[in-house]
Amino acid sequence: MKQFSFSPTWAIMLLLSFTMMGQSNKKLTDPNSWEVQNRDVSFDMGVIHLNDRPGDGVLWLKDSDFHNGTIELDIKGKDKTQGSFVGLAFNGKNDSIFDAVYFRPFNFNDPEKQDHMMQYIALPHLDWKKLREEHPGKYENTISPAPQPNDWFHVTLNINYPEVKVYVNHSMTPSLVVEQINLSGHGKIGLWVGESSEGWFKNISIKENKMNSLTHILMDVGHNPVFWNDPKSMSMENEKIGRVYMMSEELMKTANKVHAQVDYVYGELSDDLLANTDILFIHIPKKQYTENEVRAVHRFIDGGGGLFLIMDSDYWSSLNDTNVNDIIAPYGIQYGDAIPDKLPGGHTVKSEVTDKPLKISYHEARKVMGGTPFCFGDELGTQYPFGTYTKTKKGGKIVVMGDAMTALYMTSWQGVDDYQCQDFMQDVFNWLK
Repeated sequence: MKQFSFSPTWAIMLLLSFTMMGQSNKKLTDPNSWEVQNRDVSFDMGVIHLNDRPGDGVLWLKDSDFHNGTIELDIKGKDKTQGSFVGLAFNGKNDSIFDAVYFRPFNFNDPEKQDHMMQYIALPHLDWKKLREEHPGKYENTISPAPQPNDWFHVTLNINYPEVKVYVNHSMTPSLVVEQINLSGHGKIGLWVGESSEGWFKNISIKENKMNSLTHILMDVGHNPVFWNDPKSMSMENEKIGRVYMMSEELMKTANKVHAQVDYVYGELSDDLLANTDILFIHIPKKQYTENEVRAVHRFIDGGGGLFLIMDSDYWSSLNDTNVNDIIAPYGIQYGDAIPDKLPGGHTVKSEVTDKPLKISYHEARKVMGGTPFCFGDELGTQYPFGTYTKTKKGGKIVVMGDAMTALYMTSWQGVDDYQCQDFMQDVFNWLK
C-alpha cells in the first residue's frame, strides 16, 4: 500500500495599445477596453481613477494575455497610513488568482518602514503577510530615492518569466527583483488597489516580447486526478494543499529548465483548449473521458502534440474508473494489471527520452505494454516495463508510465533517498516538446 507524507533580437512593440490574438488593437484610454472589479472607475484626460471601497479592487484590461516584456505606467496614491496600496496586477486568471506588484506611498517618508515601500504578492494564498513571515525581505523592498507620497511616480516592470524587475522613476537600478511564484507565467493585466484604497494611473505602455515563446504544458485537473491540482484554486483548509504546493514548486523548476509554462484545464478537453498546447499532462485520473475528448486528444497527438500519461496500481485508480486505454490504444500502447515486482526502486535505461540511466521511484506499478520500454523495476528488471514511449507516424510523441511516484517528485521511499525525479521529468518534457 502506498502512503505519502510529506532578451531576443526582435520584439513586438505596442505603445499605448495592446494587440490581442485575433483581435484589433485596444486603446488603453478607452473605457470599453477595461472591466472593473469592486471599484468605480473614471477616465478623465488620460487619467484612470479607481475610488476607495472596502476590499481590494482591480481594473482588468479585457482579453489581455501578457507573458514577457515591459509594462510602464505612472501611478499615484496618497499619504494615508495603511490606506493607500496601489500597483499593477498580472498573470490574472480571474478576480482572485493573480500576481501583483504594489506600492505603499505612506511608507515613502517613514524611515522605520523604508523596507516596506513596495511588495510582490501571489494571490490568493501568498499575500504580503504570509510572504513577510516566511520569506522576510525577499518579496518587498525600499525605493531609493523614494518618491513623495502624494506625487505621481513612474513604474517600469520588466518581466522575463519567471523573473520580474521593478524600476521606479527611471532608475537604472531595479528596486525589486523577484521570481514569480506560479507555473503559468501569463495572464491578464490589471490596475490594482488594495484594501479601502483609491489610485490614479496614466501613461500606460505595454511592450510585449512575443518572440521568446515557451513550450506550453497543459495539466488536466478536470478528471478527478488523485494528487495533482492547481494549488491557487484550492482552499487553504484543504489537507492536500501543502503537498500540492510542494509538487508545484518542483514542477516549476522543471518548467523553467525546459523553457516551458504550465496551465490547468478544469473542464472537458477540446480542440480549442489543445490548440495552443504542446504537451498534455494527465496524472492518475479517476473519471471517464468522453468520446469527444478522446477524439480531441487523438487529433492533438496526430497534429504533432505530446502526451505524458501516468497511471498507477489499482490502489489509486483502476481501469474501471477511467478509460485512458481508449486514448492510447491507436498508438499501440495499453495498460495492463499490476506488476508482481514488490521491491521499492526503479531505473531508466539510456533511450531517446533519457540520455543516461536514472534512478527513479517505483512501488506497486501497473504494466505498460507496447511502445519502446525504458523504465523498469529493480527486482524483475526488463521483464515488466512500467514506462514506455513512442513516436507517431504524424509527428506526435507519447510517454506512458504505470507508476506515479516519479512524477510526484518522490525522492525518498522506504530507505531509498536519492531518486533522480527532477532529472527524469526534465528529460521527459524536453523529449515531448
